Amino acid sequence: MSAQARVVTLDGDRLQIPASALDHEGLRRWATSDAFPENVRVAFIDGEVLLDLSREELETHNKLKRCITAVVGQLVDDRELGEVFADGAFLTHEAARLSTEPDLIFVSWRSFESGRVALVAKAGRPKRYVELVGSPDLVVEIVSDSSVRKDTRLPREAYLAGGIAEYWLVDGRGDRIQFEILHNTGFEFRASAPADQPQTSVVLGGRWTLSRDLNRGGRFRYRLQTET
Repeated sequence: MSAQARVVTLDGDRLQIPASALDHEGLRRWATSDAFPENVRVAFIDGEVLLDLSREELETHNKLKRCITAVVGQLVDDRELGEVFADGAFLTHEAARLSTEPDLIFVSWRSFESGRVALVAKAGRPKRYVELVGSPDLVVEIVSDSSVRKDTRLPREAYLAGGIAEYWLVDGRGDRIQFEILHNTGFEFRASAPADQPQTSVVLGGRWTLSRDLNRGGRFRYRLQTET
């Protein structure tokens, strides 16, 4: 092992981390390089490095993420609003000291054209983009057992400081889905409506509901619906 690397163990899995990745710029270089390991989620939030090697839960995370991505992605495409980036897209806001991988990112054409958000390509590989830098219009975080602190508490101040207009927070682990659309007021994130009522999106428009029932296999089937 190199003297310039550190090894951490998470739930029995060993991961070698370059010493340089313990600061923000070093972590960005590592996370966007070919040396970054597969199946690892990484975040840098206000000086703290967070790594997640856990398997994604199928019923309460993967299927929920697929539903939200499909519906939001189709709406954005149909209305030509901008671009949707699915899970795995790496987002950085330098001033907010934030790098993370939300479950979904939406960037409007206006945000691209104004320079609020830029795409960063791999070194020497133009148009092969590996990072979004700036203030996207909307991010979605779906809570899992391994990400409660990261998704619900740590990013709020960073997303607020990063000027992200809307933050959708979803938790499907309980008996009822928790779904909030949080608006950036400039001072705090404020819920658009009580949790048991349809949520309002300023960014995409409409009132949104998220529900589930059981499919023929007795497993969850999710529905994200909007009405103007």
